[in-house]
Amino acid sequence: MKSPMKKITLLFLALMSTVVHSAADDPMDKQFTAGFGTYATVIAYDDSFLNDDELSGISFSFSYAISDIFALRASYFATEHDDVSAIDATGLDLLGHVGVNMASPGFKAYIGGGMFTEEWELAGFERTFNGLQLSGGIGYNWESVALDFILNIRDASDYEEFVSTVFNDVEAAAASGSLLLSFRF
Repeated sequence: MKSPMKKITLLFLALMSTVVHSAADDPMDKQFTAGFGTYATVIAYDDSFLNDDELSGISFSFSYAISDIFALRASYFATEHDDVSAIDATGLDLLGHVGVNMASPGFKAYIGGGMFTEEWELAGFERTFNGLQLSGGIGYNWESVALDFILNIRDASDYEEFVSTVFNDVEAAAASGSLLLSFRF
């Protein structure tokens, strides 16, 4: 009988051989996308004295489909607080997605995760928030253009820590979303 470690290793190798299958095998498949779109972030607090933080702006994204089922994405975003326009935020999402039709034309859907880093600035004061995030999206690939809606559920512990310096034991939930129009090549 094989040991559990050997079984896991064989399963991992089988999965990786599927993932590494080149998307370039089909001339209609395109592995790279570069795009722009809208970006929004919401941090919801459980304290009734706090208003939720809502930010909106733009994003630029680049992705690489390693295969038709696995892709990597990096997105840079610049947002402004919806209630306090003096607060600006910039950041970066780094994501890995597993799904269908990541490089092929047609409907695509994917899930995954990654990390985010975000810096808020107000009149020279800066605060950085970092963490892991779960991610998912749906979209459509045409021959030269792609449309994606991506939703990220963020680790809110940095936001909670920041707000808890004034309010005691505040809990938060954080999410971001993006609607992207990309060029495929």
